[in-house]
Amino acid sequence: MSDPLSILILDSVPGVAAGLADKVTACGFSGCSTAKPSSSVDELAAMKPDIAVLGSSLDVDTCVKCIHKMKIIDPSMAILVSHECVPFLNVQAAPFEGIHPVRYEFLDAELGRAMESAAKHRAQYRSRPDYPVIIGQSDAIRAIKQKVQIVSSKDITVLITGETGTGKELIARSIHYHSLRSKGPLVKISCGALPDELLESEVFGFQKGAFTGAHRNKPGRLELAHEGTLFIDEIGDLSLALQAKFLQVLEDKAFARLGGIDDKAVDTRVVAATNSDLQEKVRQGGFRKDLFYRLNVIHIKAPALRERKQDIPLLIHYFLNKYCLELRKDLLSVPAKVTKHFNAYHWPGNVRELENAVRRAVALRDWSFIFREMVLDNPRFRIGQNAPERAVPLPAWEDEKIQRLIREEDFSLKKMSRDYVSDAEKNAILAALTKTQWNRKRAAEVLGVSYKTLLTRIEEFGLIP
Repeated sequence: MSDPLSILILDSVPGVAAGLADKVTACGFSGCSTAKPSSSVDELAAMKPDIAVLGSSLDVDTCVKCIHKMKIIDPSMAILVSHECVPFLNVQAAPFEGIHPVRYEFLDAELGRAMESAAKHRAQYRSRPDYPVIIGQSDAIRAIKQKVQIVSSKDITVLITGETGTGKELIARSIHYHSLRSKGPLVKISCGALPDELLESEVFGFQKGAFTGAHRNKPGRLELAHEGTLFIDEIGDLSLALQAKFLQVLEDKAFARLGGIDDKAVDTRVVAATNSDLQEKVRQGGFRKDLFYRLNVIHIKAPALRERKQDIPLLIHYFLNKYCLELRKDLLSVPAKVTKHFNAYHWPGNVRELENAVRRAVALRDWSFIFREMVLDNPRFRIGQNAPERAVPLPAWEDEKIQRLIREEDFSLKKMSRDYVSDAEKNAILAALTKTQWNRKRAAEVLGVSYKTLLTRIEEFGLIP
């Protein structure tokens, strides 16, 4: 059998790596190369591997770190792992997708079957840059992955709940890629990103002449999701009028474009997500009870990072390698006091906040900012309905910054005041976004500005959720 796939074998013992290379070649796969597990992501990426094979001499911790590097190079890469690691690595609920356990130390035939399976996996997903990467070995993550495996093959509606930044979209993508619809499109609708009037036309599309400016027919995201999966993000932000329309789509599997008179049939699986308490919204009359029960066929709760802190070292290692590769930086060490601080921190922004902290540290080559900005045991960082009202922190300018501004050629008190006010405005926007869990429509209301003005400021300040 001739195959153009590039196979990379990782093992710290040269003899083991060479023996695996011989077995892989005997199975009909050419183009084998070997590397040490300690190789940098840059070095491994330069070898352009399609499939990775982890040798039997690697311990579980080294296996996980190698998987990190391979998934940074290509999230859809298939990886073969020694069956001896399975009881410890728990491949059935592994940190990543596309892991294939195999007893290749003993059975060449089993190695061949695993290589064939990995090759098919690679061929199916290599063109999908949004392939899911769920990191974690905690009980909470294992339970989620097991539930995903159970519900993916069943063409039923799934509701994913959890705080902002917990990875609800990753879970939705994982459901899609394990489902019978994986070859179809995965289309996302962000209910909190657009006002209702724009959201309706974006979702349902419109006919030419439906309103001023509708110069041509435009299909909506519902049509684009035909024979695939429709991911409705932040569905708790939908108005009651749009909730009624979505309920009709879920029940009738049909809809009409704005301005249209004919119903269009749509065959799509719906996965919805929200950071709101929908049951409480139902009780308050802000969410339709019939729509809630229609969505809540299967419920998956994404855990907050503070509830799975044992995953923090894995997440730090993954994001460090990812952003060192992306920003072309040498690998940054993590002092013990940083790890201790991360473990003690409450993480109101969850995994997304951790990712942004690591990315910033890699860019600055410095961790000191976390001790200033990520305050421990501070009520304004606590999440919950009964949390105290958060005060907007005023900018704390250090003497060094003030002196640097004074030394600038175009210095003036007016310019310094403008810069300080700009920092204060940024803090106020961040406080409002955090309070509303990055719901920009609600944040604009809290700040007393228009939605468009808030979006402009978010872009100007480079704020990332």
